[in-house]
Amino acid sequence: MGERTRELLLLLLGDILCFNLALWLTLFLRYLEWPSGELLGDHIGPFLILTGVWIFVFYIAGLYDKHTTLLKSLLFKRILNTQMANIVIAALLFLIIPFGIAPKTNLVIYLFISILLITLWRLTLFNYLSPKNKHKAVLIADGQEAVELADEINNNDRYNYSFVRIIDETAISQTSDFENRLLKLVEEEDIRIIVAKSKGKSIREILPSIFDLSFLRFEFTFLDFNKLYEDTFDRVPVSALEYDWFINYVSQTENFIYVSLKRAFDVVGALVLMIPCALLFPLVVIAIKIQDGGTIFYRTQRVGQYNHPIDILKFRTMTGMDNGIDALNTMHRITRLGSFLRKSRIDELPQIINVLKGDLSFIGPRPEMPALTKVYAEEIEYYNARHFIKPGLSGWAQIKDADAPRGGVDIEKTKRKLSYDLFYLKNRSLFLDMQIAMKTLSILVMRTGT
Repeated sequence: MGERTRELLLLLLGDILCFNLALWLTLFLRYLEWPSGELLGDHIGPFLILTGVWIFVFYIAGLYDKHTTLLKSLLFKRILNTQMANIVIAALLFLIIPFGIAPKTNLVIYLFISILLITLWRLTLFNYLSPKNKHKAVLIADGQEAVELADEINNNDRYNYSFVRIIDETAISQTSDFENRLLKLVEEEDIRIIVAKSKGKSIREILPSIFDLSFLRFEFTFLDFNKLYEDTFDRVPVSALEYDWFINYVSQTENFIYVSLKRAFDVVGALVLMIPCALLFPLVVIAIKIQDGGTIFYRTQRVGQYNHPIDILKFRTMTGMDNGIDALNTMHRITRLGSFLRKSRIDELPQIINVLKGDLSFIGPRPEMPALTKVYAEEIEYYNARHFIKPGLSGWAQIKDADAPRGGVDIEKTKRKLSYDLFYLKNRSLFLDMQIAMKTLSILVMRTGT
């Protein structure tokens, strides 16, 4: 069983146990007596159905994502928000489905108990089930991404190894007899794992020895830095990319079935959303007219698939309009109504028309302004590769990157965002699109994300 599968099963079983224990404790505290078999029987059926629904909500809220240190730092807030949403869902289900019970008080008690138990399980008890005997590992890599990987592995209990040595690849060439020194280190320190950029210039000279010891004599495990980084963070290490990565993973011919099905979902989804939009749009139009009597819609240029310019339609949220080319130097300000429209994402809804036209998809890298694209294409290698596929209303970076750039030029944050876009480019599929769509819905409801 893989480590990721083991982690998921433990989290799932622990959550189910917490939900059911919370029910028992709720009944005990509510009636101040040991719950009878009849009382448990009345509640266990409905609450088992709710458990299934809540587990699904946990999934789209990201509570079954990899337990990276970033997720752990946000865990309590995410549990709190998700369980509050789950109780609202439960109350609605009790109104719709004739369960035979209407536990209004019980749901309030259950909310507090379940939050306490889930938090205790996720933040404390789960750590005791993490691997305690860590293997020693060596990391041969340099740059910020190497630092990120080392920090994540060494400061998170979910991994069964830690780096005891981090060797800067650029320093290898300056070390005499590096191969023998490395092999001596492996033997003396009982190194079980070596992680390196297999195509790094300095590591190539000693690859034959590493291959022999790892794949023929089984002295240690050799892992490719790029793959490990991607598996750990769900993004691609941009600084480690070479031309062959695009040749191997970015096909010049799109899968016909995938493209056709995705386009069908876009059209059907856009037509379905036009129904509630037909009721909402007149209210927005009236509100904008009352505010300043100005233009309703805002057209701005973005960079679309294959670097072709596209015109994006939004509700106007600023005192004036920019063309998307000179928007970096705008003197306009966001209106009070515009601030609400942006926070609620209502200003984005007219882009459904762009989806119907085929300029956008529901899922894909977010389209960028030409002014920003020009800067990033000059400063960030391979940046325009994100334009290989059709841009979208939401994407992998929007649900995964908690520190995405917001306005203005930001090279470092955009490199990180690009790493998520390239991950999507490599792994795009209907399943991944559905995952992004569900988690986007969760972000909209909880008003988080980018």
